[in-house]
Amino acid sequence: MQDFEQIVNRLRNIEKMKELVGKEVRKINNNFDIGPNEEIPEKKIIVAVDKSMKDINVVGVDGGIVKASLHGLDLLAYRAVGVNFIYKNGSLIKIDYHPSSIPEPDRATIIEALSEIDLAYCFNFIRQTKEIEIAIESLEKFKPDMILLDGSVIPHYITKPDNEFAKEYYKRLIEKYKEFFESIKDTVVAGVIEDSRGNKFCDILIRRVFSFLQDVLPKESVDIIAKSRDSNVLHYILKKSERTCVFNYTSDPEHHPIIKEFNKMADKFMSFYLRTAEFDRPIRVDFIANDEPTKLADKISEFLISTSGHAGYGLPAVLIEADQRAKLTQEDLENFYHDLINKAGNISIIFKLRRENRPF
Repeated sequence: MQDFEQIVNRLRNIEKMKELVGKEVRKINNNFDIGPNEEIPEKKIIVAVDKSMKDINVVGVDGGIVKASLHGLDLLAYRAVGVNFIYKNGSLIKIDYHPSSIPEPDRATIIEALSEIDLAYCFNFIRQTKEIEIAIESLEKFKPDMILLDGSVIPHYITKPDNEFAKEYYKRLIEKYKEFFESIKDTVVAGVIEDSRGNKFCDILIRRVFSFLQDVLPKESVDIIAKSRDSNVLHYILKKSERTCVFNYTSDPEHHPIIKEFNKMADKFMSFYLRTAEFDRPIRVDFIANDEPTKLADKISEFLISTSGHAGYGLPAVLIEADQRAKLTQEDLENFYHDLINKAGNISIIFKLRRENRPF
């Protein structure tokens, strides 16, 4: 077993290695071409972003959910909000909301005896379905130049369940996303992932870049980077107002568990990382390449850089506002619970769990 000092020293050594990798990658950026190829449509690993603010009509969408388990059922309250920001001459001139600035949450119950895993699936499917419904309605209502989702542009953190009840929620979610994709016309569509756990870019570095750095990097650097998250390594590669090259979301769309659901546009899902704030980590951006990918990446990056104003928190103002409007509290769930008690009486199915009512 490692003692505390061993743990600290190991972490320091790992971070020093990532810092060294970052320095060496930056050194070769101007005289090394990582693409174009079947995976990456541009030349440079690191791309500087134009910081000028352009006139734009943008929508940000986020959702919130609270849930609780009772004796014989599960309760949930959820909502999503679309926030419309219009910028002109570098200033925010108009704000609007859909369906309203603080909509009443939807309420639902699940009475099926599901496992904890299947129940978590259902909650996630319900929340994301609501968010994408609001995204579809916001596209129609505001006709934005750009729409930003909180999270990826495809259903995220999900697996197709085996349970038939949960599978129905999954199917509804996939169908709603298909409707969303079909409703897109000229709007730029991107998803912002604030805490990505991805390692696709680290894999790209190992496969396409490390052979050119083998004389300056220790052998153990490959193993360290292979086990690292992209955003952690890119903390040492990207400076503020820089993005990575664009890369495809997956190299094997036919076998990707989610992308294969959208086979007609499987090759249009692209990604990049962007550092929007000096004292925050890079964010991941997934987008739909309905136009030339690098052109779209630049347009998305310019907006994100221009509207992520906090030095220590690199998300754009429109998504921060959407998050605050969609957020729910336990009080919203308690109100639902008490409304049930008042109408149905204190029946067994809505008893609170024993752990909630311990007399000690």
